[in-house]
Amino acid sequence: MPVTICDVSSLMTGIKAAVSWSCSRVTITLWLDSLSLLSASSHSLPCVFPPAADMAELLQKMCRCLTCPAYLEQPLSLECGCSFCPDCVRSLPQEPHGEGLVCSFCTKVSRKNHLRPNRHLGQLVSKVKELEPQLRAVLQMNPRMRRFRVDVTLDADTANNFLILSDDLRSIWCGPIRQNRPALPSRFDLSVCVLGTPQFVSGRHYWEVDVGSSTEWNLGVCRDSVCRQGQIQLSSEQGFWTLSRSARGFFWASTTPHIPLCTNSLLHQVGIFLDVDVGNVSFYCVENEAHIFTFTGLPAGEPLRPFFALSIPPNGVQGALSMCPIVRLGDADPSDQQREDR
Repeated sequence: MPVTICDVSSLMTGIKAAVSWSCSRVTITLWLDSLSLLSASSHSLPCVFPPAADMAELLQKMCRCLTCPAYLEQPLSLECGCSFCPDCVRSLPQEPHGEGLVCSFCTKVSRKNHLRPNRHLGQLVSKVKELEPQLRAVLQMNPRMRRFRVDVTLDADTANNFLILSDDLRSIWCGPIRQNRPALPSRFDLSVCVLGTPQFVSGRHYWEVDVGSSTEWNLGVCRDSVCRQGQIQLSSEQGFWTLSRSARGFFWASTTPHIPLCTNSLLHQVGIFLDVDVGNVSFYCVENEAHIFTFTGLPAGEPLRPFFALSIPPNGVQGALSMCPIVRLGDADPSDQQREDR
């Protein structure tokens, strides 16, 4: 039996009730608040966003441990509101006096005697686990998105001076030596960022980025008018809608507060689908065509730009971010084209 919106919504309601005691401290409220927007926007583009896909994806993320990919069938919650499986709780570092546990995600200290089992949530998670085969079926990247592919290149006039750009403006590295570039108002002077071209004011657009061996990066879209001077804060409130990876292998979305994402640490290629008219930007793992995250509510009326950021490596040069080449229709795999035509 396929997963329906009613099935997923019912489970979401139950999970919200199960964790309501800590909703003010964790990101579950934000996920649920965005649910109606995700559903409404999906109805306007049935060929691109299956109606239940985003809700199913949210369910899977909410039901997994923050540290490992295990389902939270026996969840334990810290005072900070973060939930872990029992094995990961036992492996959490202790604060110096040994009376508290340091959360591996938010780094806050929680008292050991305030660990709280949530049996109701565990029961609901078990139901989600039973639905996993059906959930997987609605979490796949739609091949029709590739029809909106655009050729993204890097705007050298915005590049921070620690970034090294390839001659064709399709790859960036970050090195320890500053490049000698002219000072421009458009250039990021302290934050190690660069914008892409073209800018988008309407329509649907899709591009892919190869993150290669880079271990710490941020990519997505931003307002064309974002501040380029000083240290910037990547958040949707500041006009940045990004997917990020830390050097420790954690992924998150630049919401406020940040949403931790459980995705493949071996992620090599990221697909980005932007619908300016609807106000959505979605991220996908190209290798297995799995949906990672969707931002909703992007503002209308202001140009949006592709966005890329790296970190200054402690030694040597960090791995490159590269724009994946566009596969022309005549070069496409026939099986891919057959799937698109369905």
